[in-house]
Amino acid sequence: MSERIVGWILFLLFSTSVGYEEENKYTDPNHVSDLCLADDGTDKNQCSKSGRNELTRLDGVEVGHTRLITLDGDKPLHISTLNMKPLIFEIKDFFTEAECEHMINLAKKIGLESSITQQESKGVNGIKIMDSNGDQKLDFTEMKITIEDNFDIYLDDADLRTIYADLGIDPNKNDLVTKEEMSNVTPREMTEYMNYLVKTSPTKKSRFSEQAWIFPDNHKDKLLDKFKRRLKAILGIPPMLVDKHNAIQVVHYGQHGHYNAHQDSGSTNLPCCHLHKNTKCMICRYLTFMVYLNDVEEGGETAFPVANNKTFNQRDFRHSGSTHLNSKCSEANLRLKPERGKAVLWYNHLINEETGWLGELDDFTWHGGCPVTKGTKWIMNRWINASPDKEVDLQL
Repeated sequence: MSERIVGWILFLLFSTSVGYEEENKYTDPNHVSDLCLADDGTDKNQCSKSGRNELTRLDGVEVGHTRLITLDGDKPLHISTLNMKPLIFEIKDFFTEAECEHMINLAKKIGLESSITQQESKGVNGIKIMDSNGDQKLDFTEMKITIEDNFDIYLDDADLRTIYADLGIDPNKNDLVTKEEMSNVTPREMTEYMNYLVKTSPTKKSRFSEQAWIFPDNHKDKLLDKFKRRLKAILGIPPMLVDKHNAIQVVHYGQHGHYNAHQDSGSTNLPCCHLHKNTKCMICRYLTFMVYLNDVEEGGETAFPVANNKTFNQRDFRHSGSTHLNSKCSEANLRLKPERGKAVLWYNHLINEETGWLGELDDFTWHGGCPVTKGTKWIMNRWINASPDKEVDLQL
């Protein structure tokens, strides 16, 4: 059987619908509760209710609720509930202007490289075809999702028609591609075309940015130490989860810089990458802690397209094109404006009530970065990794 036929693997894209309802209420932002911790992140005066050997989530209470965290020898931190579904908190002035500049300069010193999702596609032995209704042909929506999942490239209708014409995929020009028509191009030819497309139009990739990785264990830096202390105090989780797998990502977005909607953690049965780096794995990030390092003149919002929806259906979401924040940012349900020094925290997973550890992925945490239309944008990301295996995660 020829490469043209063998390379194309046809399968159905399944999804399930998960949902729950909550009512968001606004309250007096001056309503403050205290959470007191010592400067090493441990409980002081037993006013924290977090269990030290369990994953915990801050209680959002209601939108606008604020709690105060005090640290010996450091400034107080005010944590405000920004959203309940998904649960999102913000901490204004988490970093000072000088601290923001310090992180940016540290990233520049290390060196910025194109974000990982901009690497060329390598796999040319087969392409998974997303025929979601099983009718043996792809409409525009199904072809877009096929290209997104295989090449991390996001296209519009005009882009597809250009590709069809260049590769001879849709000879009768009816915007439907059959299995036979697909065999007119090999996976290798398609891969080479997509790599060329990215070189000429890099904004078509899901992420258009550059980044640097900072490994605190390799740097004697007072701010990195202070950041870790603050993080332990805020999160109230077992301290070793903050100490381990502690890489910090600093990302720079220039003009048109963006990151289309995605989730920061996985939901398959594969082993977690932070425990099994040399095997096929998935990213297991319990929570995301992000800090804006500068004010953005225009654009650059962090968008949560399905926040506060009553239900979530992945197939409907993907088919709607709402993941395309580069062009559909304004349609997102929730958009957070970048403000220098402000930190944002959200939980990518729920907690398993039986184990007290990593639970199901929160479907409503789909998020991304809207395009920067004027100026530039700097952010810092720190993820807390956790796996379903509590005992392994708690090992020092």
